[in-house]
Amino acid sequence: MGKTDRFFKRSVHPEGSGSPQGSPPAREFQVRVSCKGRAAAQVLDDLARGLTEAGAKELDPLIVLEDLGLLADSVTTLIKGLCRLLVGFPRTVTFWESSGYTEAFMSVMEAQSKNPNPQSQ
Repeated sequence: MGKTDRFFKRSVHPEGSGSPQGSPPAREFQVRVSCKGRAAAQVLDDLARGLTEAGAKELDPLIVLEDLGLLADSVTTLIKGLCRLLVGFPRTVTFWESSGYTEAFMSVMEAQSKNPNPQSQ
């Protein structure tokens, strides 16, 4: 399974033991991937497995990219590959990482989706 640690975000109980009475069931499946010293392809393999597992459990994936700034490859390559993985993915995907790379990328993507053809203006 590599350097990937996956678990339910809200679960304090072992998988299958249920949640405390009155609390909502977990709706997110956390996919934690260490990027430090790894190639984009290795990280993408772990992410693909995590997305598949989240989809099989019918949970929304929460992707946590640890040490993204220490990736031994191009962050752009990783994000482009991630976009390819997410095309057509049937659930809402949330990202968390502390370097700011993902937030910057998502801001650009959001701006482009609001104005998809800037040359026509």
